[in-house]
Amino acid sequence: MLAALIGLAAGPAHPAGRSVSAARSVRLYEVFQQTLHWSSTASNPWEQASVDVKLLSPGGTVVEIGGFYAAPGTWEFRFAPAQLGRWSWTAVVTEGSRQGAFRGSFVAVKGSSPGFVRQSPLNRQRWTFTDGSPFYPIGIQDCTGDNGGADFRFGLDGGFRSGPNDPGKLVDMTTYLRTYASAGFDLFRWGPDNCSFSLYQAIDPAGNVYSAAGGADADLLFRTLRRYGFRIEMALFGFHPPFTSSADAADPAKMAAVEKYVRYVVDRYGAYVDFWELMNEANASDSWITQVGGYLHEVDPYHHPLGTNWSVPQLPVIQFGTDHWYVDEDPLESDAVTWSRLRNEPARALGKPTLVDEQGNSGQNWDPTSATRLRLRSWTAFFAEATLVFWNTSWAKDYRAGTANVYLGPVERRFVRILQNYTQGFDPRARVVPARLAPAAAARGYALRGPSEYGLYVVAAGDHTAPTSGLTAIVDPARAGTATWTDPATGRVLATKRVRGGTQTLSVPAFVTDIALEIA
Repeated sequence: MLAALIGLAAGPAHPAGRSVSAARSVRLYEVFQQTLHWSSTASNPWEQASVDVKLLSPGGTVVEIGGFYAAPGTWEFRFAPAQLGRWSWTAVVTEGSRQGAFRGSFVAVKGSSPGFVRQSPLNRQRWTFTDGSPFYPIGIQDCTGDNGGADFRFGLDGGFRSGPNDPGKLVDMTTYLRTYASAGFDLFRWGPDNCSFSLYQAIDPAGNVYSAAGGADADLLFRTLRRYGFRIEMALFGFHPPFTSSADAADPAKMAAVEKYVRYVVDRYGAYVDFWELMNEANASDSWITQVGGYLHEVDPYHHPLGTNWSVPQLPVIQFGTDHWYVDEDPLESDAVTWSRLRNEPARALGKPTLVDEQGNSGQNWDPTSATRLRLRSWTAFFAEATLVFWNTSWAKDYRAGTANVYLGPVERRFVRILQNYTQGFDPRARVVPARLAPAAAARGYALRGPSEYGLYVVAAGDHTAPTSGLTAIVDPARAGTATWTDPATGRVLATKRVRGGTQTLSVPAFVTDIALEIA
């Protein structure tokens, strides 16, 4: 009956198949994974066999996805349900004239996930979840080298190295992710071949060959990231995506090979991912990006937003801007430099969000002012309606390079935690408004105003070692509330006051470097 019903709704029916498991439950928006055991004689099972899956929702809608070859005799499919209740499914593994048919069901139950990330309908520069709650991410990226599997190692809280052969301080993946999640980091960017392992050996019209070890490593990484609350931005290609010229994009055989890989990635990882990125620091013809991005949108059942780097937000298929930005600015100007950079991003003028998915220092990953600069960049980015993903290099403090990434030690993590406490649940309807301070030359201000909340971030324009005092701010909250002044460096509340709605002047408590106001 199930196969017939699905066939009526979406084309030819799958064979009835054998039941592979009793119905089990999965929480809403989390990953249901099903293993299918079926023997194959193919020399290249990724290419010479296929898995077609049809799922029937509790409301009667049919969703079609693909599965993938996982290991000899083992095929899998993954799905993240967005509707409560019983889901039924059929799956068919096809290799030439041979087929194996399977069927089963699962029950989607309530969970804690707010859903997938979407562009906010309330402020097109911001992100939201499916349930409408705001998402103000702060991200990290790190190297995931050839030491994969259960032995993933990441740098954490290293000091100055003793010599060139000193690897710095490395910890296991669980320790690493637990530490950064507790500090408020909630987005992780990853892609193959970018200080990381590969997912494929060849993409070629003669037949694609994928990496079994790389696929398993990415599975482990993504499962662990989601366990610790991280959202995932995944780049499909690294620095050298295949067949990117206009001539190649007009070659059906070459583009079919690229699209097969795209489908493989979507089938295997789409249920874990929130953002797609086509490539990392690579150029491709507009026709290639449009064709590959369009195909990804076509086969992605979750409709994740898509970007690419180098960024081309002017193309309709691209849904957010992706900048890479490494800088060694004067800490007295960190906020001004950040504000100017982010408010002038090309994506903004097109009504698309900006995700700076590589941010860090130039020259050296750590110096005596780098933690303060990171704090000023992070707070200013929130007020500028943009997202920063820091390339984390924390196995030592003395890493030097033109793009030296950034050290995220205990001080930096404390700063991020304070900011994330401030942004938690911040009014998603808030927009940038002018900040008015007096005397104007004493400080720079950045303000957000929404129907239920008002925010102000103030940075001293001169000395960052002595207190700035005698400053006033003209604020205009939409309604009455409690004005809370917080020190972004310590999280300490400096003053509170009950205020009315409308335009009024507030005294700014004395502060060193920066101070934040929230009226709610």
